[in-house]
Amino acid sequence: MMGIEEIKRIIPHRPPMLLVDRVTELVPRRWLVGSLTHTGDGPLPVSLLIESWGQAALVLIRHDRPMPDVLTDGVPVAGVFEHVRFGRPVLPGETVEHRVTMQRLVADTAFVTGESVVGPETVMRIGRLVGAMRPADSLRPSRPAVAALAGEAAR
Repeated sequence: MMGIEEIKRIIPHRPPMLLVDRVTELVPRRWLVGSLTHTGDGPLPVSLLIESWGQAALVLIRHDRPMPDVLTDGVPVAGVFEHVRFGRPVLPGETVEHRVTMQRLVADTAFVTGESVVGPETVMRIGRLVGAMRPADSLRPSRPAVAALAGEAAR
């Protein structure tokens, strides 16, 4: 249904941090099935598994309102992941399928849930992700904060 080029038109992620290869099913504002084939040498780190699932969720949330440029379209922010459970690791060459269900969408805040599977095995469950969009300027540190960080780095 959707390959990398279509996904890149919806979300701002780009290789090497684009972690969704394709979307095979999408019912607007309801659910999505997307996937990633793991091409690394060792097991897929759980941090990248979570990021990949989150990107699939973002495609569901934003498919009708693309945001390929965070400077003009806003920055997706994962506010909280709740009740995350992991199964076995995703191994090189395996394709992990992400299943995402939208619970609610309120203005710029989304509530989604789901799981990731490899074949018949569940490798991760997400009880809930709460995510929101924020203007890029609102996420820039203030000048005093930048100066403080620069001072600490110089020590």
